[in-house]
Amino acid sequence: MILVGLQIASASGMFQISLRMMARPNRSLEAIEALRSIRIAARMDRGFIEGRIYQEAGNPDAICFEQDWSSEPELKSHIRSSCFTDLLMLMETSPVAPILEIHSVIDLFGMKYIEAIRYSER
Repeated sequence: MILVGLQIASASGMFQISLRMMARPNRSLEAIEALRSIRIAARMDRGFIEGRIYQEAGNPDAICFEQDWSSEPELKSHIRSSCFTDLLMLMETSPVAPILEIHSVIDLFGMKYIEAIRYSER
């Protein structure tokens, strides 16, 4: 990624995998541990930027998992990997249909952009 003025951008954009799934009752910790293993394995893949795992407030069985990828070719390579197969297999354990989405992020702005807007002449 390169910094262009107040905008953070890359030539082809960034891609994000976003998963929301329900753990089986009283099995949240097992699902989180499986997601941690998947995240650790993904770190070895080219193009991996960052991954996050969290539980929804007030609903500890609802688990969210996100991964950021630097380009579409690297994301596609990851989707074909055994690591992603492990994620798909984990999703099958969800008692409710999980939601898996791929987001394409073309523009990403940071705090400098916000500061420029807030403190600029109107």
